[in-house]
Amino acid sequence: MKFTHLFPDRRLPLIAIPENGTAPTPEALMTWIDGSVSELSAHIGEAGVVLFRGFAVADTETFHRVARTIQPNLQEYVGGDSPRNKLEDKVYTSTEYPAHLEVLLHNELSYTSGSPDRVFFCCLTAADTGGETHLADGREVYGRMPEPIRTAFQDKGVCYLQHLRDENGEPGPGKSWQDTYETEDRAEAEARCMATGARFEWTPLGLRTSTLRPAVRRHKATGALCWHTQVDQWHRDMVSAKSAVPDAEQVAATGTEGMETVGNHACYGDGTEILADDLYTIRDVLADCEVAFPWQTGDVMMIDNVLAMHGRKPFTGQRRVVVAMG
Repeated sequence: MKFTHLFPDRRLPLIAIPENGTAPTPEALMTWIDGSVSELSAHIGEAGVVLFRGFAVADTETFHRVARTIQPNLQEYVGGDSPRNKLEDKVYTSTEYPAHLEVLLHNELSYTSGSPDRVFFCCLTAADTGGETHLADGREVYGRMPEPIRTAFQDKGVCYLQHLRDENGEPGPGKSWQDTYETEDRAEAEARCMATGARFEWTPLGLRTSTLRPAVRRHKATGALCWHTQVDQWHRDMVSAKSAVPDAEQVAATGTEGMETVGNHACYGDGTEILADDLYTIRDVLADCEVAFPWQTGDVMMIDNVLAMHGRKPFTGQRRVVVAMG
């Protein structure tokens, strides 16, 4: 396996391609992974992202086998707020917001205690234009963040507020609690809330949750401090892809998402409000740190979900990228 940096001046991603007689097949990739656990761990710890290119991973079943070779204990997308479809056991479509919108940089499930260590993507069909899964190094983001903002978030953390509608009740924005927790049973939904660290209460509209999470995490292997949040995409004053879901504009006009109406909001962990100006500054830092490259059909990308952030650029054509996590 040959490893090189895709961008000479950036730490991520590290690209891995077959060499020295390695067959360009998924089976050859899995054989290499089985025999190179320590090497792969060192590479992901250094770069944060490894892109396997040239192994012709062509379907969800094969991608599932590749991901499980690296991370045997994949997890369900339980408690996640992004619209996506489950394709097979623990394999999902990537976020299905409208193609013309950008999904901003974030750490997967950073608003729950079930945030995965690894996120795996596979490109089954590359978009005609755009559709890149852009990336940012969480260590670089942390280092570039203005000190007053970094300190406030590091000291206080973030409280993510969510009010999930009932799919059998009034229509509203976002996913229902049934879709979010992949169950029709209230007791099971409550158990899954507790498993993801969410406090909860039932309301006439559905299920209201709040979850206290860090905005900065120390990587358990490297010790690096990393920005780890998606607070700017939850805050009611910030426009994001979430604004495109049905009825979101009407709900946003009330200014009470996550409280009296269904929807999302975020505040500091101590309950104080976050200034929108600070969130715009965070977005500027993220934009300065991002890197993007075109997908090639058959690519598999492995992301350390603490060291690296990811998103999705707008696209045209029939983009098909699938995801697993664990």
